Amino acid sequence: MQQSWQQWGEKFAQLSSREKSLITLCGFVVIILGLLTLLIEPAFEQNQVASQRIATTKLDVQRLEADILLMTAKLRKDPDQELNQEYKQLMAESQELSSQLAIMVDSLITPSQMAQLLEQVLADSKGLHLVSLESQAAQPIIGNENKANLASYYIHPVRLELTGKYFAIVDYLEALEALPAKYYWRSFHYTVEEYPTARLVLEVYTLGTRQEFIGG
Repeated sequence: MQQSWQQWGEKFAQLSSREKSLITLCGFVVIILGLLTLLIEPAFEQNQVASQRIATTKLDVQRLEADILLMTAKLRKDPDQELNQEYKQLMAESQELSSQLAIMVDSLITPSQMAQLLEQVLADSKGLHLVSLESQAAQPIIGNENKANLASYYIHPVRLELTGKYFAIVDYLEALEALPAKYYWRSFHYTVEEYPTARLVLEVYTLGTRQEFIGG
């Protein structure tokens, strides 16, 4: 090793002053580049990481600004807009239901005719005894707190009580079902008190636009 350095020293001594200066300068450049690599490269890598973080932060800030703008735009709108839309939807449904009820009421027997019809069918039947035929109080189809478009519709029930034999009662019910007039059955209660006599309590109803009692 020492011999090699001696040979390099002899060769270097034989060089001209200009060649010696160039070799010395190149040596300094190599040393400086090495030092720069050791010192600057880690800092450069850290700078790249920092740059990426800055870019990510900028994106986050941009997203946040967009969210703020969107929220501001929403706040500038009517705060009750969603409620108003729901209210309009409910009103539309209420109007649709009211129209359906109007069609239904037009197809039903009127409250003033229903009790007369029940009594007429009973008069045409045999083996039956009428105990009572009463018009019940009309009831609004909805509560007072929910009037809207449906407040003008009322349920008009009629309660019929009679006695008779089983087959006579069956014939009467079949005659009621065969009527062209439309109405609804609300309740039905059949008991045998003393065979073969039974008791029937029947409640039917129709719909009307006025709160009135049915004659009977």
